[in-house]
Amino acid sequence: MKLEPLNDLPLLEKTAGLAAARGLELYAVGGCARDWALGGPSADIDFLVGGDPSPLVEALERELGGSHRKFRPFLTVRFFDAAGRRLDFARFRRETYSRPAALPDVSEASSAEEDLRRRDFTCNAMAVRLTGPEPFALLDPYGGLRDVKAGLVRVLHEKSFEDDPTRIFRAARFAGRFGWRLEGGTRELALAAVKAGGPGLLSRERLRNELVKILSEKDPLPALDLLRELGALAFIHPAFAFGPLVAEQQDAPSRLAAVAALMGPAGAEFAAGLRLSKKETAALLGNAAALRPR
Repeated sequence: MKLEPLNDLPLLEKTAGLAAARGLELYAVGGCARDWALGGPSADIDFLVGGDPSPLVEALERELGGSHRKFRPFLTVRFFDAAGRRLDFARFRRETYSRPAALPDVSEASSAEEDLRRRDFTCNAMAVRLTGPEPFALLDPYGGLRDVKAGLVRVLHEKSFEDDPTRIFRAARFAGRFGWRLEGGTRELALAAVKAGGPGLLSRERLRNELVKILSEKDPLPALDLLRELGALAFIHPAFAFGPLVAEQQDAPSRLAAVAALMGPAGAEFAAGLRLSKKETAALLGNAAALRPR
């Protein structure tokens, strides 16, 4: 089937033309395919390339201006257009994990299908082909469209949360954003990973980054509710607290301050554990004091 992109069509066609001229397969992958399947535009477009993406990005830069940066260990190139918009281009990749919660070792994959298998959830393991005889053909080898329609977050394999415990927090974020639920087996795997202490293997910085992403959602409370049910919030802090005061704030820093305010005396320890700069921590605690119920 075809999945028509719902935004940035001129950009997609321009990039596809440059890729085709260089004999490269090109796909729009991940969150943008998911969002288009849901019937709406997508703020983020990531590209999957059947070969070295550098010549393609360099050609795009000549056409549009901007700049790029290569991340050779991860086989990716990040492009910033003249307006500062970021686009990521990645070669077909496979990932292996030397131990639970380690950053992955990346190597080249032989196909887009193989690349999709390394991803977090079926809803993010879809790609829209931009080159070849069938533009906008949906590549969906793992049933992502089915799960999007059913409102399910489903992992692709049983060691997913063990390999990368940040996926527990991402699962909650997507479920909260879209009003979805965890597929039954996925929920059991998440519970088992939490019980085994998987989130505790993550650095404080990685935990903080996942929390900030959740607090950046329009309404973070459904994701936080799910993480509480799974027992994962205790790895951020045993006294972690949240409520309407958090959702009432307008951005992630203010919401972090609201969490600290609701935690009372434990708020200072929570703030220190976020590993922010001294200036950011002081601002957070000052805002928390202003928000603390009297």
